[in-house]
Amino acid sequence: MKIRIFNKKIKYAFLLILFLSSLNIIKAQNEPAWLIQSWRTEQYPSSVYITGFAQDGKNRKETLSEAIERLKDMARTELSESILASVQSVNDYYKESILEGDSESINESFQSKTKISTDLELNGIKVESFEKDNIVYGFAFANKFEIIGYYKANLNMQVQQIEGLISTATELEQKREKVKAKTVFNKTLPFFDEITKAQGILSAVNKDISEDDLKMQKTMKLYNEIVQADARLAQGIIVYFNSNEGIFGEKTTVLENGLKAILAENDCSFTSIEEQADWKLIITAISREYNYSNDVYFSYVDAEVLLFKAPSDKHVYQNEISQKGAHSKSYNAAAKKAYTEISDSISEKILPWINN
Repeated sequence: MKIRIFNKKIKYAFLLILFLSSLNIIKAQNEPAWLIQSWRTEQYPSSVYITGFAQDGKNRKETLSEAIERLKDMARTELSESILASVQSVNDYYKESILEGDSESINESFQSKTKISTDLELNGIKVESFEKDNIVYGFAFANKFEIIGYYKANLNMQVQQIEGLISTATELEQKREKVKAKTVFNKTLPFFDEITKAQGILSAVNKDISEDDLKMQKTMKLYNEIVQADARLAQGIIVYFNSNEGIFGEKTTVLENGLKAILAENDCSFTSIEEQADWKLIITAISREYNYSNDVYFSYVDAEVLLFKAPSDKHVYQNEISQKGAHSKSYNAAAKKAYTEISDSISEKILPWINN
């Protein structure tokens, strides 16, 4: 009887040990193999993969899900660091390539419009996480060949987009549509950000990639086209101004001076050579006495305004505008006041055309 009870205890003890052992085996099986560095090196060789690994304890002030996201981001960051350096290197290469010619300001003014984000988001990264005893682990990995395929296709697409925009902007510039041309040229800048990113990533992932595959020469040429266009269009709209104005028979330039000042504030410059102009503005203005009342002189200025679009000389705007001026001194002084004020009225009419 005692022997039977003893055997039963041994049997229960054996089953308990077996049960606890199975729990440890199951627990060990739940731990991902990538926790072991040698396994990561063997299963994710550097010839095929780029990887990042991070581990840290969960902070008291963060939830487990917040800790997991933090460690996943740390793993991504480790994976991306060397690639980000390559992207920045390519971006610097573009800036150094600018053909400045006689203008030392082109480089500085254009560089301020291009940027590279330090927060690099690499397409194709997969991230896994694991938590044990308040220690959180993150593992990021990406297949180099998948990355190469994606960013080669991306690079081709960005180049095609830029070529299309340059073609459109060039046509607009040839038609003297400078404001529209400048806007379209500047639309290429985000595409160059994507191009430098793609070229940097490809250079980092494949050390043996050729300049032809990276399209370096082609994109550098396109980049410099945009830089030179930016420099050409920096002088703004060129206006040929022909004004014939008088105050009771005497020649004056009050209206011309006032109108040029307003146009200059709107990025216009002026030429005396009609063939160089983007717009031609012809104004004829005369003054007339109106009346004298309450010790105040009143005069009017009547102006005929003609606006032509160069080089076609297309007549786009014509109007007759009158402005009343008042002064206590004389009709002449009142007319000068009217000339000063009429420039605002004329500019309001023609600027929508010029800036369109």
